[in-house]
Order: sequence, then structure tokens, then C-alpha cells
Amino acid sequence: MSVVVDASVIVALLVADERQGAARAHLERWADAGEELHAPAVLPYEVANVLARLVFDGQLDAGSVRETWSDLAALGLRLHPFVLPDDGSAVADITTQLRRRHATDATYVHLAQQLGTQVWTLDGPLARNAANLGFPVKLVTA
Repeated sequence: MSVVVDASVIVALLVADERQGAARAHLERWADAGEELHAPAVLPYEVANVLARLVFDGQLDAGSVRETWSDLAALGLRLHPFVLPDDGSAVADITTQLRRRHATDATYVHLAQQLGTQVWTLDGPLARNAANLGFPVKLVTA
């Protein structure tokens, strides 16, 4: 049993966010159910971008970033590498179908398809668009 979590869920868990409660509740449900947490290896880079932006904008103290990374490590996420050329064409196809400008979201969808599970996200437009196309993406809600 496993789930794929996208960076929006992880960021909400790690930093003060109005969606933190919903993300935490889902994490607790997954832990209680024995679900393994998976993500494509791009997740740490997405998290790093958000943390850098929060520090730059003065919303997060630079000194707390190290602790945030420790918190991320404690989640026990299993990160999956992007395998060329196997994943490239599938991710490109999914990106085109999702009509997204960036392929990052497609890496989560592709991984969920490979694992036979669902992607959980806080990105409402992604969840709605993907669900309408039959992709296994679910929205984390309260």
C-alpha cells in the first residue's frame, strides 16, 4: 500500500500554512493505514525552491531551513529517480494531456501510474484537471 505525495502537501506539513491541518490529518491517516509515501526525485528541488522563496520574502528564517530539511527526512519518503529514456516520453505525454507548462506535475502522475496508486495534492486546478482526464490525482481537503 502506497501513496504519491506532491510537493504542495510536503511544504504544507513543513512550514506554517493554512492547509497544514488538512495535510497533517492525511499524513496521520496514511501512517495509521501503513501507507508508504512516495515521490519523484524532483520533490526536494521543489521544496528547496519554496523554502528559498520564503526566506527571500522574509516569511521564513534562514536558520530554520536546516530543521525543515530534518523534518522532511523524518517523513521517510521514498524518492524515485527519473529514468531516461523510459520516463521521458511518458512524462511528456502526460504533460501535454494536462496542458501544463511544466512537466513537474506529470512526474508525480507518472509515478502514481507506475505504482498503481494515487497522487495527493493541494493544487486544486491540477486535481480537477487530472481527474477529468482519468488520472489518479486526489485533492487533500480538510
